[in-house]
Amino acid sequence: MVSISSFVFTSAFAFLFMTVMWLWGKSRNNYAVIDVGWGLVIAGIATIHLLFGGQNSNSKLILLGLIWIWAIRLSGYLYWTRIRTNHPEDKRYTSFRADYGQKVHQKFFTNVFLLQGFLAMLLSGPFWVAANVSGEGSFVFLGIVLFLLGVLGEARSDQELHRFVKDSTNKGKVCDIGFWRYTRHPNYFFEFLLWLGIGCIPLQMNPVSWWSLTAPLLMFALLRFISGVPFAERQSMQSKPKAYAEYQRTTNAFFPWFPKSVK
Repeated sequence: MVSISSFVFTSAFAFLFMTVMWLWGKSRNNYAVIDVGWGLVIAGIATIHLLFGGQNSNSKLILLGLIWIWAIRLSGYLYWTRIRTNHPEDKRYTSFRADYGQKVHQKFFTNVFLLQGFLAMLLSGPFWVAANVSGEGSFVFLGIVLFLLGVLGEARSDQELHRFVKDSTNKGKVCDIGFWRYTRHPNYFFEFLLWLGIGCIPLQMNPVSWWSLTAPLLMFALLRFISGVPFAERQSMQSKPKAYAEYQRTTNAFFPWFPKSVK
């Protein structure tokens, strides 16, 4: 009964939160605000699951703290660099505008905002497990280490890219400094790594707890094959085809490794 109540409340929260975010984006004529809301809606869903859960465990408190660290860092960074500064709407969303035509606002609400709310619900496995499965996780320490590596690596990757793009002398060039030397998408890799950490924290011998790993697996699929790498690669090939093609030949797409030498 507890789990059913938590899913009812999280569904209602996700719908209302995404409605507010959509109204904000519509008022600013910039639907990239959804990127700011992504981390916050997940943290809100996680909080509801953990508060409604009947189990008392250290895993609950750890997950609650970690998910808010991730959400505040990510949403704060995106707001500060893209929304507060009136940055032009991300190319992903400008391309959607062209596709959606006269129903642009309606389709953004259903196809973007509500869809991301639904995906956020699908990522709630670790929090549901921690809240409803008795016992302490067996991989808490491993999970914390992976999370910290992920969130620090993602923050560093974002900083490196932001600094590179802000430098006018780099116009037309590919960012291949720091972590970007070893993978074309270090921010996505570290995002997956921190979610793998979140998924590990509630794991225990109870087979139900393995539901927790659906979150990092889904995140990997989204980043690597659906909304992350493929779209970023298309945009980069359109803006700097020759330089980016060379970058693709030498550098792994997702998992970090040493650059390949090109003969």
